[in-house]
Amino acid sequence: MPEAMIPADVLTGAEKRELALRVVKSQVFAGSHALRAFLLYVVEQAVSGTPENIKEQRIGSEALGRRPDYDPLVDNIVRVQAHELRHRLEKYFSTEGAGEPVVVSIPKGSYVPEFKVRMPSAAAGQQGTSSRQKAPLSAWGPWVVAGALALALAVVIARGRGPSTPLAQPQPAAIRDFWGPFFRKSGQELLVVTADSSFALWQDVTGRDLNLADYLNRRYLQMDPADPKLREIAARRYTSPADLNLALRFMEISRGFGGRLNLQYARNISIRDLRETNAILIGSRRSNPWVELFEGRMNFVLTRDPQSGAPVFQNKSPQAGEPATFGMPSMFDVEVSEQRQVDAYALVAMVPNPSESGSVVIVEGLTMEGTEAAGETVANPQWLGALLSHIGHKTGSPVQPFEALLKLTSVPGGYVNSRVIAFRNSRK
Repeated sequence: MPEAMIPADVLTGAEKRELALRVVKSQVFAGSHALRAFLLYVVEQAVSGTPENIKEQRIGSEALGRRPDYDPLVDNIVRVQAHELRHRLEKYFSTEGAGEPVVVSIPKGSYVPEFKVRMPSAAAGQQGTSSRQKAPLSAWGPWVVAGALALALAVVIARGRGPSTPLAQPQPAAIRDFWGPFFRKSGQELLVVTADSSFALWQDVTGRDLNLADYLNRRYLQMDPADPKLREIAARRYTSPADLNLALRFMEISRGFGGRLNLQYARNISIRDLRETNAILIGSRRSNPWVELFEGRMNFVLTRDPQSGAPVFQNKSPQAGEPATFGMPSMFDVEVSEQRQVDAYALVAMVPNPSESGSVVIVEGLTMEGTEAAGETVANPQWLGALLSHIGHKTGSPVQPFEALLKLTSVPGGYVNSRVIAFRNSRK
C-alpha cells in the first residue's frame, strides 16, 4: 500500500460510505460476509460520530452475530476477523482499488477505520500503470450512497421505524403500478419483516420442521436442553446481509412514494402487525414462519424433499409441462452456492393481507441468493417491468395478486440469469 498519504478529513460521510461499499463489493471480499459486515459496521459508526461503539464486544455482537453477552476473552472472533480484514484491505488497494484516490485501513491496535488520501505523486503513479481509472467519488450515483446505508438499517430494525418521510417523487411505470397501491396515503407505512436465520439454521442442524405455532410459543427454545450449542443457535437473533440489502431497496421505494419503512425482525412481530397493513416478508417459512399464514392460497410452496432433505418448491397444481417440484441437489446452501454454480429457484408472490385490506409481498428462495434475486426483481424497475409483462399485467393499472416462480444460477457470492419460468394469477 502506498506510503505517501494525507488524512482524508475533507471527505464527506457519504463519500466514505461510497468507498466502503465499493470495497465490500469487490472480488477481494467476494463470499466474505463477516468481513463485509465488519467493515461496514465500523465505517458507519465512525461516519455517524459514534466511535465509542467501535469496541470488540459491540463488533462481535452487532456485526458478527455473537450474543450480546458473549465473552471476548473466550471468543476471539473479532481479533481473528480484524487480522484478515487488514490483509484484505491491503490486497484490495493494491489490486482492484489501485486507482482509488482514498484508502481506508484498520490500524493495528484499534478497530477505528482511517481514511487517507494518496498524495498526487503516488496516485498518479498508480493510475499511470492502470487502464481502469476510477470515477470520482461523486459520480457513482445515488444507488451507491443508498447501498452504503444497508448496515445502518440494522439499527432501524431494533428501533422499529424508518427515516423521515420525504415528498413523493415520479416513479417508473412498473414501480408505480406495483408499489403505488401500498402508499395511497402520504406517510403510509410499509412493514418489512426480515428472516430469522438462526431459526432456519437450528431446524437444519436438528433435522426438525416446526410451524408458525411452534415459533410463536418459542417451543424451539425449550428443545435440546442438554446441548448448549443448539440452545445458543436457537436463541441467537441473526438475519442475513441479503435481507438488509433488500430492506434498503424497499426503504428507497417507500421514500419515493412519500411513505415510511417499518423494518422488523421476524421474532419481534405478532399477527396484529400483519392483519391490516401492507407488508413484505423476506424468506421462506423456515426462516420467516409468517409466510405460513398465506401458503393456503398459494400454488408454489417451499418445503423439503422428504428423502434428501433438500429445499424444494412444491407445485400444487402443475400445468402442462410443469414438474410437481422445483428443487436443488443438496440439503445445505453452503454445499452448493458457496462452492460452485447450481440452478436454483425463487418465488415472488403478492397476496392479500389477513383482513384483505392491503397486500403482502413474499420474496423467498431455495438459497440466500434466490431470496435476494426475488427481492431485487420487485425493486428493480426493468426487472419488475419484465415480470409484470410476463404475467400479463396491463400497464397503468394496479397489480393483482399473483405468484411468479424464478429460475436462476446461484454462484459463489451471488446469482445470474434470473428469469420467470412459471406463474399464477388470482383475484382478491
